[in-house]
Amino acid sequence: MKKILLLSNGHAEDLAAAEIGAEIKKLCPDAELTALPLVGLGQAYDRKGIKNLSLKKVLPSGGFAKEGFWFFIKDLLSGWLNIFHQQIKLLRQLGKENKLIIGVGDAYLVAMAGLFAKKPLIFIDGPKSVRIVGYWPIELWLMKKFCKKIIVQDKETADFLQKKKLPAFYLGTWVMDYVPVTGDNFGLAENEFVIGILPGTREEAYDNLGLILDVLVELKDEKFTCLVASTLDQQKLKDKGLLDRIEKNLQPIRLITGKFGDVCVRSNLIIGLAGIANEQAAGFGKPVVCFPGKGPQTTLRRWQEIHKITGDSMLILTGSTTQIANKIRELLHDQPCLTKMSQIGKESKPDWGGIKRIAQLAQIYLSRNF
Repeated sequence: MKKILLLSNGHAEDLAAAEIGAEIKKLCPDAELTALPLVGLGQAYDRKGIKNLSLKKVLPSGGFAKEGFWFFIKDLLSGWLNIFHQQIKLLRQLGKENKLIIGVGDAYLVAMAGLFAKKPLIFIDGPKSVRIVGYWPIELWLMKKFCKKIIVQDKETADFLQKKKLPAFYLGTWVMDYVPVTGDNFGLAENEFVIGILPGTREEAYDNLGLILDVLVELKDEKFTCLVASTLDQQKLKDKGLLDRIEKNLQPIRLITGKFGDVCVRSNLIIGLAGIANEQAAGFGKPVVCFPGKGPQTTLRRWQEIHKITGDSMLILTGSTTQIANKIRELLHDQPCLTKMSQIGKESKPDWGGIKRIAQLAQIYLSRNF
C-alpha cells in the first residue's frame, strides 16, 4: 500500500508539507496521505483535502518555545504534556499503518518520528542552515539514526552535512513553491506605491498589526496604499479595535485574504513581522523591513537569524515607533537602495521547484520494499 504520513512542525512547515503531499498525489494518484501537524491546526492540509489528525490545540509559543524559557513554561501550563502523550500514541499507531514518513520541521520532529513511528523518514529540514547556526551533536545523531534522506534549504548546509556522512541533499529552493500567485493586482494603478504588510499568522499577529499601524500613523504625510496579507479573524480584529484603526488611517489600507503571493508581487516595499514569510517576500524581490514585535517569532534574535538568509534585502529596524517610521520614510525616497535590496532578495532564493523534486524522491521510495 502506498501510504504516506506527512509530519510538520509549524505553520510554514504545514504549508510546505501539504504542497508536497499534493504534488505526490499528482505523481501517484493511488497514494494515501495522512497528516499529523505537531504544532497548531494544520489548516493547510484541510485546504489540500489531506486527512488531518491535528489535535486542534494551539500552544502559546506557536512552536517557538526555544525562543525563551517563559514560552516553554506557558506551553507546559497550557497542556503540552497531554498533547505530547497523545501524539506519541498517534505516531505509534500511524507507524504501523504507513510505509513512508515525510517530515518538514526540525530535530524534534525527527526524534518523534524515529522513536515512535519507526518508518523510513524523508526529512525536510525547515529552519536550519549553517548560514544561521550550526548543528548540535544530538541533532546530527538523530538525523544519522533516523533519516533516509535529508533535504536542506541551501547548498552550504548540504555540503556540511555530507562531510558528516549524512544523506543530505540540496534540491533547490522549496519555500517559494507553496506560495501561489494568481496575477491579481487589486485594481491598483501601475504607478501607485504599495506597502505590503505581513503581520504574521499566529496569535501574536494581532498585537503586531497594531504596532505596524502605529508606524503608519507616523507616516501620515507620505502617499501610498497598504495591502495587508491577512489570515486573521475578522471578529478578533474588530474586538481589538484594529478594524476601526484601519478605517481611520489616512492612507488606504486593504485586508487581503488568501493572496499572500499577489500582495508580495504588487508591493514596492514590505513591512513584515511574519517569520519565514519575510524570507519569501524577499525571494520575490521585494525590499523588506522588520522590527522587534510581540511574541516569540518576532524577537530581535529571530530577525538576526533570518537576516543571515535574506542578507540586506531585509533591514532590521530598532528604536521608538517614530524612529522606525523615520527610517522607513528615508527608504521610501531612496530608489537606488530599494533596487539593491530587491536584487539581493532574488538571489537569496534561487532554483525554485524544490517541492516537485522532493515529491519525485518520495515516488522513488514508494516503489521500494523496505
